[in-house]
Amino acid sequence: MVNKLSHRPYEAKLTELDLFPLNCRRLSGALIQTYRIVRGHEFDLKFDNFLELAGKEHLQGHPFILQRNLAHTDVRKNAFSQKVVGAWNILPDEVSFQKLLKHFNAT
Repeated sequence: MVNKLSHRPYEAKLTELDLFPLNCRRLSGALIQTYRIVRGHEFDLKFDNFLELAGKEHLQGHPFILQRNLAHTDVRKNAFSQKVVGAWNILPDEVSFQKLLKHFNAT
């Protein structure tokens, strides 16, 4: 089936195979990993080593709003902890409040 798609553009292949673009899959994986870190389900990674909660005075939305720290180098700007903050902070409450990872994945 995949061989028949070799001449088609990337978007058509994704539609035919019912897949999301790579950047969406990467973002989804990063958000799942962030959920695991924030909720304490990732025992090998400590929350304080990667992320920081925003101060309570600036909270608008769910209580798990993450602080974006200043990044002066390209390496830091492209770090996991910097790239995921924006997408995580705009998640709706019903997604960020999920108690189980399988429910978070489904939303």
